[in-house]
Amino acid sequence: MNELSELTLEDLAASLRAEAGSGKKADTAAWDTLIQIADDLNSGDRVDLLTRNRRWLLRQVSVIGFRGAKHEVNLTIDNLQGVTVLFGENGSGKSSLAEAVRVALEGRTGATHLGSSGHVHELWGAHDQRSQGVEESTVKVVLVDEATTDSLSICATITESGVKRTGVLESGAEQFELNDTSAAWRAWADSVRASPPVLAYAELADELQKKSDLQIWLTSCLAMDNASRVFDSRVKAQVEAASNAEKAIIAAKQTATRAVGEVDEEALRQGLEGIDPLEWIELNSREELAGWLDARQLAERQKLGNHLDSGFLITVPAYGAAFLAAWDAWSTAATKALLTAQVTDSLVEMNSRVISSGQGDNEGICPTCGTSHTDWRRHLRDEAARLTEAQNAAAELKNLVRRSRTDLIIPLSTCLLVLPPEFDAGQKSGLKTLLDEAVAVLQSTDDLNINLLTAIHSLAKWSERPEALPLMEAALAASGLEHEWRCNRWDAVSPYLAAFDANIDLAGKTATLKKARGKWNSHLARIRGERSSSLQALVGPAVASLLGDVGISVSAIDITKSESRLELQNAKGESVELAHLSAGQRNALILGPVIATAESGIFAFSILDDPVHAFDDFRVDKLSSTLAEIGRNQSLVLTTHDARFVEYLRVHATLAFVVLATTRDEDGQMTLTPTLDPPAELIKFGRKLANELRKSQASEGRAEITALLRMALDEALETVALRHFARLTAVAAKTDREVFDQAMFTSERKQVLRGFLADSPPQLGLLTMAWQKVSTSARRWSDSVHDPSAVPDPDQLDSDFDTAEEAIELLRGIHW
Repeated sequence: MNELSELTLEDLAASLRAEAGSGKKADTAAWDTLIQIADDLNSGDRVDLLTRNRRWLLRQVSVIGFRGAKHEVNLTIDNLQGVTVLFGENGSGKSSLAEAVRVALEGRTGATHLGSSGHVHELWGAHDQRSQGVEESTVKVVLVDEATTDSLSICATITESGVKRTGVLESGAEQFELNDTSAAWRAWADSVRASPPVLAYAELADELQKKSDLQIWLTSCLAMDNASRVFDSRVKAQVEAASNAEKAIIAAKQTATRAVGEVDEEALRQGLEGIDPLEWIELNSREELAGWLDARQLAERQKLGNHLDSGFLITVPAYGAAFLAAWDAWSTAATKALLTAQVTDSLVEMNSRVISSGQGDNEGICPTCGTSHTDWRRHLRDEAARLTEAQNAAAELKNLVRRSRTDLIIPLSTCLLVLPPEFDAGQKSGLKTLLDEAVAVLQSTDDLNINLLTAIHSLAKWSERPEALPLMEAALAASGLEHEWRCNRWDAVSPYLAAFDANIDLAGKTATLKKARGKWNSHLARIRGERSSSLQALVGPAVASLLGDVGISVSAIDITKSESRLELQNAKGESVELAHLSAGQRNALILGPVIATAESGIFAFSILDDPVHAFDDFRVDKLSSTLAEIGRNQSLVLTTHDARFVEYLRVHATLAFVVLATTRDEDGQMTLTPTLDPPAELIKFGRKLANELRKSQASEGRAEITALLRMALDEALETVALRHFARLTAVAAKTDREVFDQAMFTSERKQVLRGFLADSPPQLGLLTMAWQKVSTSARRWSDSVHDPSAVPDPDQLDSDFDTAEEAIELLRGIHW
């Protein structure tokens, strides 16, 4: 059977690259965007150690307190391929085991086959799956990866608050523990949803009520929902983000436009002239924005606490001239009186005291230097005059230093703040350097600090330069009302600039992303169309087999994003309405996609719960044949209470075939008992009965044992007949079955089978050999029903058991 494998993100990236390679050059950016999204998803944070290249086999199931399995029950699956059947009456716990596996795999109760869009049946469904009176249920599942033999143990604990799931992955010598929130479960959940290994047929049939339900279910059968959903979500998110970014810029621009208009209106009201309306244009990059700002003289400006007035054009140069003059006076005086301030003060005071005191000549000794000096009074007076001159020059200079901040530095700093952006940058830079130097030493406690004096001197010298007055005049022109207007304009535009900078990278991709979304939708439709065709190719034979007796086949499966079309036709090519199907035919149709996709996904096993509901013999036979074929490639676990299904499966299953009889007592204790095929079970029971008769030396009962042997032989012949019917058309099978059913005796059935097998010499040879071995004994078994003398003695009975087993083993070898 061809496999409709699950579409992975890697497959999606490859298909996008393939289509991009044959696309138009104008679409390159859009395709590159889609490919980048796919690559990002593939290299993202999805933890896929449970899903990448995995094919998990079901090995063990252990259940306690779950639905019908109140007490512990364990199921072990030994076969890599083949069929395991849980066979028992209604209420024996079969469905409980199947649902328990689903809960462990999905990590939740109340799951539906339609995913989040499905609904648990209001009457018959339940989210609480615990057994009656049980506070906590436990489901343990052990899976083994087919290729690596890695094992994954999953434990799901169900309480009143929900399901808590943990897991342990053993890979070689490494062991990875998974808690309920582990990232690996996300990829796992996607894979389970894409290819669910557990199907509860009755629930699925109940969930499919509306066309939208059919759409959801058939889409899931395409095995592409996981990758396409993740990818589509990412595309939509990026388009939405880009569109929102574009809208944010547009909204900010609209707000800024209104704000600028209000600023301009206020400036006009205050009397500012020459305001040109701000011209807004479409901007697509930061470079274009910078050019637009420059062309419209929009730049960040600091609002002034004190405006410049025209007086500073006089006060700044005047201060500079005064400082330079004081600097020269102080410098000249200081060279004539190189004394400390303390000494200077003392000499000046001494001179004052000499003048006021009428001091004599002090016997010709100078009180200043202590030497003989007859004219010391004049000398002291001259010295005091020089020192006083220097003292006054220093005081004047100190005063100017203290005024430097308000009279020089602040006005010139204000000039730099208000100068328009287009003013000579070199001049502004030179003045800024001088101001920075002055500000750096302005905190000195010594007014005559040489660094401070030098910095102020440099600014004073600058005020005399030819470029000083034009700069100050330009600053004066830019200050005041015009400066405030430009500051307010900048404030009005700033939110737009911030929004532009924050969003332009995404907004610039809007057109490309929208185009990419269109390409993706077309690409997705193509993939969906191809997979719809593949699904039809797989479903068609399955449905044709199950509905072959009435000539109904699938004429079309067309699954789009919004709807699904499943069309049937009869043998005449006429359309068949879904509503006109019988219950069994409808069930067969529903099973078609399940069978078609059974081998896809990460699981190498499938569990089908009661798949032959409302089936007649023909459909039971055909489904058994199909499932046996699937069982050649993977492990199947089937639950049923229909003995016909078990026997037809025996007919068709050529690999491992195990039947476990399920029973459950009143206390909820489930029992799984391996059973043999009917002939073997009958012979087993006959041997047990013979041993009991021998031990008790009973004279009666051997006739009943021979009846069991005859029944075993008849069952073996029935199985051969069923295998023969399976190779025929529906009409031929029906005819041959009627002929076989009319044969009442064992010998007659053998004779009918010889006719059936006439076209198959190998199979006919096995039948002949088996009959030659058992014919004499079979005649005696039949005669003993009415002739007590034909009943074999105990020794003969042992030989008859061996004969029956040998003949039946030959009949088991008849296959096509």
